Amino acid sequence: MRIAFFGTPELAVPTLDALVAVGHEVSAVFTRPKQRRHRRGDPIDTPVASAANELGLNVIEVTSAQEIETFLADKNIEVGVVVAFGLILAPSVIALPRLGLLNLHFSLLPRWRGASPVQHAILAGDTETGVCVMQLEEGLDTGPVRAKAVFPVDPQSTTGSLFDSLSQIGAGLMTEVLAAPEEFTPEPQSGEISWAPTLKVDDFRIDVQRPAKEIERMVRAGNPQPGAWMTVSGNRVKIEKAHVGDTQVDLGVIGKHAHLGTASGTLVLDVVHPQGRKSMSGVAWLAGLRTEKVQVDT
Repeated sequence: MRIAFFGTPELAVPTLDALVAVGHEVSAVFTRPKQRRHRRGDPIDTPVASAANELGLNVIEVTSAQEIETFLADKNIEVGVVVAFGLILAPSVIALPRLGLLNLHFSLLPRWRGASPVQHAILAGDTETGVCVMQLEEGLDTGPVRAKAVFPVDPQSTTGSLFDSLSQIGAGLMTEVLAAPEEFTPEPQSGEISWAPTLKVDDFRIDVQRPAKEIERMVRAGNPQPGAWMTVSGNRVKIEKAHVGDTQVDLGVIGKHAHLGTASGTLVLDVVHPQGRKSMSGVAWLAGLRTEKVQVDT
């Protein structure tokens, strides 16, 4: 099948690899433009562009959806595959391929429509999530679903670990659908709708007025990026790993053995990343402050 692929981050690469591996003709890979990792560094390819170049595919960087329309029409593309592209596609683009555009979405639609479904699933304490192959339409994640796979969210799941698993499952699911699209009839979404808007760095600032179990979920949702964080004596500290403990500590105080007092329960800081330093255990970080307890800045 002649395919146009749309994707940008690392989690889209397994699907691209799978499409090539099973013999589809990937005529073009559309991705976002090169970006600098650091202010003074050179622009670098997106993970999808790097993977596509290694596969010898035609890579097209786009800044607007209009750039795509002419290519799809000229190349007689049969289907478009979209995985975390990062750009809203116009209805005129969606309608061009014979089978339309199929989007791999990392939730069990209609739960968690939007840009950050995995993070919101963890934050909400969901016990399961999954992936859907959705027929793309003009609305935001509103299209009918051709196939889905359910995956558990265990108490240790992070955004990074879930994306690792879901991207592999989704790659297999997409190739199944494209192998026999007539067997995967699009079904309208049904059930309660929930939304997963983009999360920003400030959304991961730790509020000690919240229960420890909610903050622990925030730590996992922010791992690996952008990271749950707080400030202590004016210095930002990311919390990379934590668990709910049973030691009583005053609200907002980090006591002996790196226990943080919250509105309900205690959060044990297992691994932290102080600003300008390397990751370390919470106990080692606290020992370096030369005190048995410190106050979290508010």
